[in-house]
Amino acid sequence: MIKAQNTADNFMRDSRAQGRGDGLRRDVARALFVMDLVALATGVPAEQIRGATRGQARAARARQVAMYLAYVSFEWPLARIGAAFGRDRTTAGYACRLVEDLRDDRAFDIRLEHLEKCLKSAPDPFDVKLLSTNLMEMVA
Repeated sequence: MIKAQNTADNFMRDSRAQGRGDGLRRDVARALFVMDLVALATGVPAEQIRGATRGQARAARARQVAMYLAYVSFEWPLARIGAAFGRDRTTAGYACRLVEDLRDDRAFDIRLEHLEKCLKSAPDPFDVKLLSTNLMEMVA
């Protein structure tokens, strides 16, 4: 968890230096959520997926899957994915093309469909209506 916070802090420090604001903070939070989901689904530690370098092949593939999921689930442009994941837009584009090609494998495609459904059904943590609702009222 500490590494995740450090990663988010590094992204935010870099984004402030580049004049970006809360929008990137929200995108980074969503990207971290997607990376955590992919970590759970693949068994690759989230710290490796978030790594600043390419790392092992499994970690790189998991990161590519996370970028693809952000692309299809959030409908983000490639530049936005790159910024949220701390990568270049061309890296995000490569990841999306690669994962799309991997979907020809039916088993892989089914797993990806499940992850997409999970992301699309998850509530947006930045939804103003959701934030203003008292959690205890929702449970009662």
